[in-house]
Amino acid sequence: MGSESDVKLLRYKNVVSTIFDLLGRKEDDMTYALGYIASRVPAFTAAFVKAAGGEPGDPSDGTVQLQTIDGEGRTDVEIHWPGRFHAVVEAKRGPYLPSEDQLKKYVYRLHRSDTTAVRLIAVTNATQQYAENALPRSLEGIEIHHIGWREIRSLVRKTRSAESNRNKHLLDEFDEYLTEILVMENARSNMVYVVSLGAGGAWGVDFKEVVNEHHRYFFPTEGHYPKVPPNYIAFRYEAKLQTIHHVESCEIFSNPKLVFKHATADSCSPPHYLIELGPAMRPPGEVRTGPKIRMAMRVWCMLDLLFTCETITEARDKTRQRLGAEAGDVSDDDE
Repeated sequence: MGSESDVKLLRYKNVVSTIFDLLGRKEDDMTYALGYIASRVPAFTAAFVKAAGGEPGDPSDGTVQLQTIDGEGRTDVEIHWPGRFHAVVEAKRGPYLPSEDQLKKYVYRLHRSDTTAVRLIAVTNATQQYAENALPRSLEGIEIHHIGWREIRSLVRKTRSAESNRNKHLLDEFDEYLTEILVMENARSNMVYVVSLGAGGAWGVDFKEVVNEHHRYFFPTEGHYPKVPPNYIAFRYEAKLQTIHHVESCEIFSNPKLVFKHATADSCSPPHYLIELGPAMRPPGEVRTGPKIRMAMRVWCMLDLLFTCETITEARDKTRQRLGAEAGDVSDDDE
């Protein structure tokens, strides 16, 4: 990490706080950073392997490979101790889990391995509870494990004391790098804005078509709506939760025709947010609306509760219980 006496370093006008910021902060960049740490810090790598139910070998015998390409596809990271442990790591920056089809691409590679201790490891920002419900436990005899980026940061901190001064510094930089990307201290980063998606639309634009076909959503910048777009948004209709999405980006528009080619209006007041939706996430079972969610009411719930509660009402109530005295500023829109 830099000191107060360092000259500020900028990359494309962004401050470079750590050596890993030179890579960038996209998904591949995070993957490279993880692979580099795994190749340079034995205590961290051992802890990472143990978190996946494996046993590491002598550091001098192991290899870490980045983005190996063959006829089956491209792996993000491979960690391999001949005859002892072999894992393919599929890393995602956000909360989206790799699909079963994606993981199946690596099965043949691991079946050819020289060890029976083989693993498929998904590294994402999804909650552990969601990952355990959504991912299969194994594929064709290969165990599947999920290790969250938050857990990786925890491993960085736990293994720091066992390392050399040089590696302590490297872990500190990786810690700071992850913290800046994931905004770890934001206690509300997993709040979901749950909205009703009714029939019809606005300006000749169908609400459900915008969400389900164009992966977008829009809402006014004023009134009983969030003043800043949420990290996550969920849609309910037919008396149940349908999908949950990460909000990838947003912009503000005041002319619907510039955004939707079939719009019948060339102005709207107030201006509206237009948000781009990430891939759809769905809970493992049906989540009904519940008795307290009326008509078009919009409510706030924590992400993990939407995956573990039987109704949106229950998820909303438990979210309020967790927040305690701070629940007032995420009250329902019609309160």
